[in-house]
Formats: sequence, C-alpha cells, structure tokens
Amino acid sequence: MKTIQYENKTIHIISTAHVSLQSVIEVKEAIELIQPEVVCIELDDQRAKNLNAKPSNPDIIEIIKQKKMGTFAANLILSSYQKKMAQEIGSEVGGEMKQAMKSAKEFNIPVRNIDRDVQTTFKRIWAKLGFFKRINLFATLVLSAFSSEKVEEDDIEKLKESDLLFEAVKELDDKLPEVSQVLLHERNQYMAEKIKALPYNNIIAVIGAAHTEGMIEAFNQSHSIKDLEFIPNKKKINWAQWIVPVVIVTLLTLLTLKTPNVGLKQLFWWFILSSGSATLSTIILKAHPLTIITTLITAPIGTLSPVLAVGFFAGLMEAYQRPPKVSDFESLHEDVSHFKMWFKNKVLRVLLIFIITNLMSSIGTFIALGSIISKLLK
Repeated sequence: MKTIQYENKTIHIISTAHVSLQSVIEVKEAIELIQPEVVCIELDDQRAKNLNAKPSNPDIIEIIKQKKMGTFAANLILSSYQKKMAQEIGSEVGGEMKQAMKSAKEFNIPVRNIDRDVQTTFKRIWAKLGFFKRINLFATLVLSAFSSEKVEEDDIEKLKESDLLFEAVKELDDKLPEVSQVLLHERNQYMAEKIKALPYNNIIAVIGAAHTEGMIEAFNQSHSIKDLEFIPNKKKINWAQWIVPVVIVTLLTLLTLKTPNVGLKQLFWWFILSSGSATLSTIILKAHPLTIITTLITAPIGTLSPVLAVGFFAGLMEAYQRPPKVSDFESLHEDVSHFKMWFKNKVLRVLLIFIITNLMSSIGTFIALGSIISKLLK
C-alpha cells in the first residue's frame, strides 16, 4: 500500500492483481485498519453491478446487428483469460473488488466506482487503430485465449513488483502505443480526476498494480473528464473504406474495355475466389446450409460494400438458424480457451463464422486483384 497527499486529501492506494488471493487479504486488512471515509474501486458502474450479479445471456443476434462483434469478442477473450488464471490458483476474478465492497458495507463506508466505462475505452481504442493494427490486436487476444502457460500464485504476486510492471508497461508502450495510451494512461488520468473531485479527505483506492505509478503521477497533472470520455464520431464518408471497391471496379472496367473476354473471365475469377473461399470456410466449419448459401451470395456484396461484410450476413444467418442455448452461454468462458469447443459451442461458432468468412473473402479478393492487375499490365 502507498499513501500519498493531494491538497487536503490522504489517499491510500492498494495495488492489486485482479486474480490474487493475497490482494483480497490486503484489501480487507487495510479497510479494517484505516476505516476511511470512502473506498474507491477500479470499476465502472456497469462492471460493479455485474460483479456480484448472475451473468446474463447476451443477445448474439443484436450484437451482430449493432456491429459489436469486435467488442464482444475482446471482452469474452480477456475475461476468459482472467478466469483461467484465477482457477489455476484457486481464486476468482475481481475478488479484491468484491472484498472492498463487502468490507466497506461492514463499516458503513460509501463505495465509489472511479474507472471509465469499459465500452468507452474499447471504442476509443478502436478509433485510434488502423486496419492492420486492429488485426494485430485481435490476433494477440485470440492467441492469449489458447495459451497453455501455467500461472502460479507466486507469479501473480511478482507481477505486482514495480520493476516488472515498469517493463510490462514499457513493452506495451513500444508495441501498441495507441492501446497503451487509452487502456492504461488515460484511465490513470481518469481515476485520478475522479478521486480529486470527491468530497472526502481520507480515501482508500483499490486499483490494479499496473495503474499505481501512473495514477500517482496523474495527481500532479490536470485532465478533463469530458475529453477522456469523448468518443470520436465516425466519419460520414471514410474514403479508405472505398479504396478496394473502387480499385476493383475501375480495374475490371479498364480490363474489359481493353480485352472484353479477359475482363469477363477475371470478373468470374474474382467472384469464385471471393465467394468460393468464404463459402468453403463455412462448409469446413459445418455451418447451417442456409448460412453456406448466404455466404456464397453475399461475399461479393461484402467486398464492394464499405459498410456490410460477408461475416455480417453469415453470422446473422447462423445465429437465426442455430440460436445459442443457455448452456452455450454458461460454458462460454470455459469453452473459449479450447479450440475444439469453438466448433461445438453455438455462440463461439457464430463468432468463428463471422471472423473466418470475412478473412477468407478478403484473401480471395486480394488474390483476384493481383490477377486483374497482372492481366491489365500484359
């Protein structure tokens, strides 16, 4: 625990690991000893509400329609990874936050959720990343879900040491600076500002150890809560989204004008590669027959549309034809770390179809594009 002064406030910062048994004990002992005026926890209102609530089953069809599959997948994989670590050491995810709420209630101490809404954080990250960095981030998350590395309680406690944390934060800053800025540094600033605004002088703050030094530093700075909650509006016209459709149509038109027969053959070749590769993937994934037909028809539409992708249509059809059961949601966090369960769990199957059809259609389109350019240059 670190104690700092900010103006007339005394702030006791308890650095935790979210799956650590020792962190639960430290939180309990600190609140009993200090009995502060308020306990602040690294949660937003929705996560705090969900922490002790029975998990609800999300509507997978609405998630697809609202184009939130990326956020859903990221949340699922991250929470699954944490649960996996917690199970290995006999703990639970967010145990220290639950203990903070419990101890505060015992001493009639108010609790304040000081973290930024997680949806705001994800949206700000997504807005900062380009196409290839989004792919890189998602691939990193997926690979972490299948990690077989065992974690011991001692390993968790070592991660709370300042030197190791400094290296971990520095590595994230170097490899994915946009993610690090939003996921870590902005939240440090946000939580510091929330604590500054509280009408209490004796405060306990329960936060993840990776945030401690950054949040202490943020107390000596000034940041706008409004700016940190701002979500960039989507551009009405994102010209980058139109590059591939415009290039394909332009090159096919030029090739057809130059050599009609070759142009028509390349159009057919592009259709086969784009639709065929995506459709083949649905067959391999044992998708519903109507999903396979939908993929075959909509793959070219997805390629030419900057708004709708083939995965949108394929995932939606699969969800309609094979709606997930309660048992699929109940085992979701366990199944996500086992590759074969992605084919058996209906929620994961929809997610897999959504991802793979988009990927295969894009690969087919780029191969066809190369062929079109080659024919045109001849």
